[in-house]
Amino acid sequence: MKNIYRLSILMVIVIAASCKKNVDTSTQSTPPNTAVIKAPADIRVVGYLISDEIADGTAASFNTSRINYLNITFTPDADGAFPVINNLDNIITAAHNNNTKVLISMGNGTPSSFIDTDTTAFINNLMNAIDEHNLDGIDVDLEGSHVDKYYQPFIASLSTALKAKGKLLTAAIATWESGRFTDGVLGYFDFFNVMSYDNTGPWDPGDPGPHSPYSMAVDDLDYWNNTRGIPKEKLNVGLPFYGYGFGKGVKVNYTYAEIVSEFPGAENVDSITVKQGGTIYYNGIPTIEKKCRLAQTSAGGVMIWELMQDANNDKSLLTTIDKTLGGK
Repeated sequence: MKNIYRLSILMVIVIAASCKKNVDTSTQSTPPNTAVIKAPADIRVVGYLISDEIADGTAASFNTSRINYLNITFTPDADGAFPVINNLDNIITAAHNNNTKVLISMGNGTPSSFIDTDTTAFINNLMNAIDEHNLDGIDVDLEGSHVDKYYQPFIASLSTALKAKGKLLTAAIATWESGRFTDGVLGYFDFFNVMSYDNTGPWDPGDPGPHSPYSMAVDDLDYWNNTRGIPKEKLNVGLPFYGYGFGKGVKVNYTYAEIVSEFPGAENVDSITVKQGGTIYYNGIPTIEKKCRLAQTSAGGVMIWELMQDANNDKSLLTTIDKTLGGK
C-alpha cells in the first residue's frame, strides 16, 4: 500500500512494491475443509488466494463454500499472457460447484509494459484466460503511481471487453490514495474491495499501533459512500488475517494463525505485548465480528486478505465471519 511492505491484495503483475501483507506460505495453516458453516447468500464474502498457494497445493483443501467470491492473484508472463498455474482449474471447478464466483486479481506491480503500450494485446490475453478457465471476472488492484494517466483508458477498455462477456470487473481501493481515482473511473466497477488495513506497519517503525482499527473501517465506508457517492451495496469492508509486530522480541509480519498458536487467548484481543516489550497488532474475533456487523448495515459485504492466513480450529476468523453474517 504505502510502500514495499504492503502486499493487497494482491496480486502481482511484475516484481515491485506491494500493498498487502507479504506471506511465507510455508508457515500457513489451512482453514477447515469440513466446516458446516457456509457463506451467506445475501451478502458478499470475498476472499483472496495467492496463485502460489494453489500451484503448490497449499490451498487444495480450502472449502470454497465458505466464501461466495474467490479472487486469485496472478503474474502475467513476459509477453503479458496469463501464466500456467498448476491446480487452477481444480479449484475453479470446486468453487463453481459451491456457487462461488472466481475472479483473477491483477495488480500490485509495474503494469506499464502491458497497459500503457500493449493495452489491446494485454486485454485480449485476459479475455482468453477468462474463456479458457471459465472465470467470472477480473479484480484490479493497481495502486500508487500505477493509477496514472493510463489507468482510466485501460479500465474503460477492460470494462467493455468484460461486459461483452457478461463478466465482473471489481477493484481494490484505499482511502489514503483516493485522489488518484476519478469519479468517472469508479463508475466502471461492479463493486469495490476497500482495504481498511495497513494504516501503519513495518515501513513506519516510528508509528507503532493498530494497523486496522474498527474506526478505520467506519471512516473508509463513510468516505467512499458519502463523499464519493458509491452506493454502500458496492463496498466491501477489508478484513486482515495478519498482524504486524513493533519493537523488541517480535517479528515484523505474522499470520493470524501464527499469533493464536503462539499466544493463548490472543483470539479475544487485538494486540499482544511480549515480555521484551514489543507488541503485535492484528484483528481478533471480537473486532472481526464488529466489522461484520458494520458491513451488514453500511456495506455490501466483506473482503479477506488473505484466506490461508486463518487458523485451522475454533479460533478461525472465517468461521466468525460466516456465523456473524448468517451463513448456514
